[in-house]
Amino acid sequence: MEKLQFVLYYYKTDPTFDVLGTQFAMARSKANENLHKLSPILYDTLVHLELMPYRALATPEDLKAALQGVDRLLIDAPERAYHRSADDAKQREHYSGKKTAYAEEYSHVAPEQVYRLSGADV
Repeated sequence: MEKLQFVLYYYKTDPTFDVLGTQFAMARSKANENLHKLSPILYDTLVHLELMPYRALATPEDLKAALQGVDRLLIDAPERAYHRSADDAKQREHYSGKKTAYAEEYSHVAPEQVYRLSGADV
């Protein structure tokens, strides 16, 4: 169980090997060695259990096939900063509601297909 926690901790937090070694009481070189030994085992296990997520979806049809049977999809994506237009109407069209930076949310998903979590939901 500790080996699984070791690998998952690395992929979740992406620490340096110094930090990873400290967290799991081992030297930096041993942390690196263990990660490179255990990662393929985790990958092979996820593939064998058919739990490995899709990584390359080339077409919208591939996405639809991958999501068949899924009732709700949560997309966690950052907003993208963009150049602010001098035209007031265009500014309002792209305003995200934040008071500091101008950013545009990914808008390629219909609003009724998105379930947003707020801090109160977590």
